[in-house]
Amino acid sequence: MGAWGTGIFEDDTTCDVRDELIDLLEEGMSVEEATKRISDNYLKEFSIDDDLEVMSLVYIGLAATQLENNCLQEEVRKQTIELIERGADLELWEEAEEDYVERKKVLNEFKQKLISNH
Repeated sequence: MGAWGTGIFEDDTTCDVRDELIDLLEEGMSVEEATKRISDNYLKEFSIDDDLEVMSLVYIGLAATQLENNCLQEEVRKQTIELIERGADLELWEEAEEDYVERKKVLNEFKQKLISNH
């Protein structure tokens, strides 16, 4: 997994999730079916307990893409807010204090978008 910035779509995982979700929706799959397929695929490889930072990126990618496409699911919204509040992916940014602070700001702004979209 690579990251090149602190933005929502500035890492491989969220970009992969976004691209896959958009492809599945364009193929005619419902948002529910597409989200389940993506979640299942990542849960086969990663554990929400052991790989919390990866699963956080998956949910952030799902929520941001659904939000951009006006199809935000309540369960994805709630799970993403919970993961952001837990600081689930912030440990990935701990080595560079400036990036850590910026990522935390980006996530808090995104969380506010999710809260206001309720």
